[in-house]
Amino acid sequence: MITTGGRQFLRNKINTGIGWQIGSGGDSTNPNATTLDSPITSSIQSSGITISSSGESTVDYKIDISGSAYVGRTIKEIGIYETTGNTLICRVPLAAIGPLVSTDEIEVIITLEVD
Repeated sequence: MITTGGRQFLRNKINTGIGWQIGSGGDSTNPNATTLDSPITSSIQSSGITISSSGESTVDYKIDISGSAYVGRTIKEIGIYETTGNTLICRVPLAAIGPLVSTDEIEVIITLEVD
């Protein structure tokens, strides 16, 4: 059992120092993964992400992706990272989005719940 205080503590830990990365890999998730299957960019992005808490144990990550930065690319996975040590917190496979064009504006919301 995780106490209410424990849930809040863990929620707050995954609420700061967070970045994201997109990729074109489509394999199933693996709990031992440390990176995306096939990252589109070599670096973890810290801009374009909005983090909000809801309740005692939930964090929402809203990521805005501009098609102009990834023209011609197809997104099939997205990862949330802790930016200090580049630790992959979660990887979400997606139905293929793309190929992207410069006018595309994509919003992805990932909700994590400490339970």
